[in-house]
Amino acid sequence: MASLPQSLVVNFNSPELGQLAHALAARGALTRYVRPYANKDRAWERALAALPLVGQAYASTFGRRRIEDPALAALTSEAGVAADVGAAALGRLRLLPIEFRARHCHRLQESVRLAVARAAAGLAGAADCAVAYVGCGLPAFEALRVRGATRAVLNYPIAHHRYHRALQREEHALDPELAVTWPTLAEWPAAYERQIDAEIEMADCILVGSTYVRDTFVSEHVPAAKISIAPYGVDLRTFAPALESAPRSKAPFRAIFVGQLSQRKGIRYLLNAYRAFRKPDSQLTLVGNVIGTDAPLRRYADLFQHVPHQTRPALAQRYRESDVFVFPTLLEGMPLVVLEAMACGLPVIVTPNGPGDIVRDGVDGFIVPPRDEHAIRDRLERLYADPELRVEMGRNASERAREFTWAAYAQRVLDVLATFADSRPAPHAVSH
Repeated sequence: MASLPQSLVVNFNSPELGQLAHALAARGALTRYVRPYANKDRAWERALAALPLVGQAYASTFGRRRIEDPALAALTSEAGVAADVGAAALGRLRLLPIEFRARHCHRLQESVRLAVARAAAGLAGAADCAVAYVGCGLPAFEALRVRGATRAVLNYPIAHHRYHRALQREEHALDPELAVTWPTLAEWPAAYERQIDAEIEMADCILVGSTYVRDTFVSEHVPAAKISIAPYGVDLRTFAPALESAPRSKAPFRAIFVGQLSQRKGIRYLLNAYRAFRKPDSQLTLVGNVIGTDAPLRRYADLFQHVPHQTRPALAQRYRESDVFVFPTLLEGMPLVVLEAMACGLPVIVTPNGPGDIVRDGVDGFIVPPRDEHAIRDRLERLYADPELRVEMGRNASERAREFTWAAYAQRVLDVLATFADSRPAPHAVSH
């Protein structure tokens, strides 16, 4: 393939940048990979994992952040580790009030973000290009600019922040009680939005995961020529269909949602739709962590079973035991949970606000308008009444998900970076 610029990758918590760092390391084009704590399979990490009880807790939390490629591990620099560990530990202390945990976890995560950004700036001297997670890239971009002929790439995994804020305000007005489940952007320091604006301005290219995200940037007057779409991938080794392909004959009819229990994910519209649909032989499971407080969800407590965040193998099994995945998100990037559910053979009910590039309406499932409880109920009714349709759509969904691999994602981004090495103008968009 074409030559690649020597690149610094700066990550906060996105799987796509981990995949990109791995691909760059394999091609000898990665200078450093900066991120919070990573399990590098060091001697002390192996010893910790072998301890009774403690090892199990480690394996199910921080141990999952394992970098299996020795070449990538050697190029990985960790930053903000103490705050990172503190935030994760605090988030799991269920005895503390949700509001207390959320507030202090946010402060610790902000400390991690700043530490990652500072560390990246100190490592930018050896790079010709920096690819950075939003909010973590400005110091590295500035360091590159001092050196002259270098390139800055901003990874932005969700809708533009001002578009995000406007939609958030609309939802808060529609249901003030649920506002607490959608933490306000005002919680970030005042300088944070200015930093993001500066990163967008300095970036030669902005990487996004979907057409929807690109369109939110264009609506905020960011030039379309600056934006490249690179759809994310799914781990097909973990997320795969059950062996049998016949309709699951046993009751109940199981609907599943996976994600933060937040109004940003359209949780109220899902619960209202399910209340209208509910059958004696149906179940709804919500998998994910509560955001803010669970108080607004108590009015729906009789409708669903709540399961906290799951390991990836456990989550895959839950998908396989379900009949439909429902994700009526209001604002997304490219939601990996939709791909995961599809890869496991589930028909899906989604909105176009992020999943629109993934799902083929009427083929893999259904695309419904945002905030449309009646449409969600109607699609649930159709799938409930027609087991054969569920099997057909689930099979189509599984085949469709195989088009979205991490290797394909990495290649799309490498193609973008290769244009930098060739000194050509930044690309308009990556086709998909």
